[in-house]
Amino acid sequence: MKETGKSSAPKKSLRIQVFASFFKSYMSVSTIVVASIPIPVATWKLIPIYAQQRGFLTVYASLFCFLLLAFVFSIRHRLAPLIFSRGWRGSVIAALPFVFILLTLVCILAYHAVLQHSVQQIRLLGVTATTNDILNKLDLTEIPHELILAGYYLGIFVFAEAAFVLMALREYLQDVLHIDERDLLHGSSTFEVPTPPASVTKAPSTLIPTDSKTPEF
Repeated sequence: MKETGKSSAPKKSLRIQVFASFFKSYMSVSTIVVASIPIPVATWKLIPIYAQQRGFLTVYASLFCFLLLAFVFSIRHRLAPLIFSRGWRGSVIAALPFVFILLTLVCILAYHAVLQHSVQQIRLLGVTATTNDILNKLDLTEIPHELILAGYYLGIFVFAEAAFVLMALREYLQDVLHIDERDLLHGSSTFEVPTPPASVTKAPSTLIPTDSKTPEF
């Protein structure tokens, strides 16, 4: 039992080191920054948002970004054959970052449109305050379209994080698999899943040993 515990410890530490190197070399510049962006954005008030939503949406946005990062890294073994395949699946994976970028843009435009419509509904009730006062002083239960605003706000950061993660994961897997950039440009390099060796069928052992003697009656 002690040897099993000692052998499992290096495996766990190795996985932690691999995960840490993944963060350090590829995620520290792009995905970690994007996952942390909601915090300074909310602190410096770079995106107009209701004050009652700023706190929990900042936490939710960072939480989902880091969860997405960890999830994609955890399934990297399944994504590797798809990323470097030359079929339609590889084309779909290659197009996903651009799709996520477009979805980020859609969420940005939709968020500002819904926010403007939400402020206009408050003004229709007879409120003559400025937009800044409405955003800072309105109660959470009085915000029109609060759930739609929250969904679009989270989508801005989650879709951006997804685009960064997939692009960084491709570069990471290319280095791990030692795939040459020139081979990828010429389309001569593909990743193939190694086939397991054929199982060798063994003849069942006899129940009676060969050197055993038959009992005498």
